[in-house]
Amino acid sequence: MKGLPGTARAFATYALVPYLGILFCPGAVLLGTVGVVRSYRSNHVSRESYRLTCYASTIVGLVILVIQLLLWWILYQAPMWAREFN
Repeated sequence: MKGLPGTARAFATYALVPYLGILFCPGAVLLGTVGVVRSYRSNHVSRESYRLTCYASTIVGLVILVIQLLLWWILYQAPMWAREFN
């Protein structure tokens, strides 16, 4: 898939990398959202697959962003939790 949906999908895929993926989540959400808006404004021939890919990239980007933020929070809380148990 080329263009905006392909780039949004690539950002969503790279967002799956633990901890570093947080850098790609905003790109997946932003490009996915722009793709959805463009799909409603244009008369693109394969508009349904275009829109579906952009919706999926946006949703995956948001879900992974929440998970990545949770992982970062755990990373910074772990030393305090370790001190409490010692």
